[in-house]
Amino acid sequence: MPKNHPFFLCLLLLCSVSISLRAQSDSVSDMQPVESEAFEVMQQFFDYDQTVPLEADVIGRLEKPGYIRERISFRGALGSKVPGYLALPTNKMGPYPVVLLLHGVTSSKESWWEENSTMRKLTIQLLESGYAALSLDTEYHGERSSNNELDSPIALLENERFVQYRDMIMRSTIDYRRGMDYLTTRTEIDTTRIGMIGYSMGGMMTFMLSAVDSRIKTSVACVSPIVTVPYLPTGVHHHAPYIHEVPFLMLMGKNDGQNYTEAQARQLHDLIGSDTKELIFFDSGHMLPAEWTDRAVYWIGKHLN
Repeated sequence: MPKNHPFFLCLLLLCSVSISLRAQSDSVSDMQPVESEAFEVMQQFFDYDQTVPLEADVIGRLEKPGYIRERISFRGALGSKVPGYLALPTNKMGPYPVVLLLHGVTSSKESWWEENSTMRKLTIQLLESGYAALSLDTEYHGERSSNNELDSPIALLENERFVQYRDMIMRSTIDYRRGMDYLTTRTEIDTTRIGMIGYSMGGMMTFMLSAVDSRIKTSVACVSPIVTVPYLPTGVHHHAPYIHEVPFLMLMGKNDGQNYTEAQARQLHDLIGSDTKELIFFDSGHMLPAEWTDRAVYWIGKHLN
């Protein structure tokens, strides 16, 4: 059997789960994306059964000046309920373009609404600009944290449960695909104009969604960790070359050495397949300065209207 046979490639993908997700290298030469045939296999990890009913509900409704925020839920990747917020602007007429907001590890959908935070600043900027916003609790986070017997999602890494951590990211990526299915049921939403902004772990998922789901029309990935494990389905460098026709912005910190080097970030940007892409560095670590939200909203406004 040739080594490029899909079955052989699938075995390599499965074997990679035993490799530490912390395994990183300062050498950009290690950032070798998979070939197209292997990526076709890798994409299957992000497939889901579209025939499973969404069973969506609107659980609550909050009206504030300038927007309405609904607490919603639907069936996710494993059939469990996925809670989220769908916020709709009231200063313009719909149907509205929508931006998916993807939080980082240990955060939740609430992080996009916390008072005096840059996340809330971003959400309000989007609503004031006429965009709807959908934020979900990823697996083991927020209202879904009771499904994790450990103290927090980061404990998955501390306890070397790397496979569980990998699967959490993949299933949560699928949950956002299901979230886009839910948006098609909402007449207030223009699902031909879906953008995405992800921070940290959410930035990783932004790479994955941009590569595997053609409904995404523009993306902003912030401080996305780079893990250079070969054949790892959640490795952002494997997805980057297969992001086509999606304007893509990377916002990174120059001093975020625990998650990537500046050289790695530059090579990751070079790997992105889209002709419309940009990399902006801030003089910061993993926590970007407040002006990152202005850059993100400007990018969304430029490419989603």
